[in-house]
Amino acid sequence: MIMYEKHEDGNGNIIKISRSFYDLSHLIYPEMPNPPGNPHPQFQPFYTLEKDIANVTLLTMGSHTGTHVDAPMHFISTGNSVDKVPLEKLTGEAIILDVSKKTIGEGITNVDLDIYSKIVKPDDIVLLYTGTSDHWDQNESIMQNYTYLEPSAAKWIVDHNIKCIGIDSVSVEKYNFQEGLIHRTLLSRNIGIIEALNSNLKKCIGKRMFLVCLPLFLRGIDGAPARVIVFDVM
Repeated sequence: MIMYEKHEDGNGNIIKISRSFYDLSHLIYPEMPNPPGNPHPQFQPFYTLEKDIANVTLLTMGSHTGTHVDAPMHFISTGNSVDKVPLEKLTGEAIILDVSKKTIGEGITNVDLDIYSKIVKPDDIVLLYTGTSDHWDQNESIMQNYTYLEPSAAKWIVDHNIKCIGIDSVSVEKYNFQEGLIHRTLLSRNIGIIEALNSNLKKCIGKRMFLVCLPLFLRGIDGAPARVIVFDVM
């Protein structure tokens, strides 16, 4: 039997949240899959039990390592840094949509999203399962050849007043983009972006769930790795 707890969603509505959950975050480790040019994580012993009173590890990694949040500052010089992105933007009711019929490497368009217009509500968090995450540990080319958003899809997200978009590809933008049009379209309107969700997203297709995304609380930078969890709701 699944037990539920009552919570307020931030808009004064009481919802029931399951104690069962899915973790949508990728494990971070030095040899993890990583986009070309992105800094690889490094874990270096700083203090060790052999010489010191405790183990302490020095961590070095890029701000967009693994499952992460893009802050407006990522592409907009006057945009908020990740510590100023309200957690309300990254927490709340989420709908998980299946766009995996697209061939991996193709772009998602407004036509692909239009079929969900009747179930997507204003102020939703929309999570897109593309199938890219199924190949995360199997094929290095997935770091360059992944499913992404076309400009028409970004406009669809804006027009439907979505507050946050998540995707199981390494980026919402096509690899080797020059202008960052998709990021700019979304971030300029303070739409949250969560990238590189893991393949557990497939287990959630078609559901409305409660999402909690907690980026590291880092001052003044353009993004941060995040732990992302979704709970069943009633």
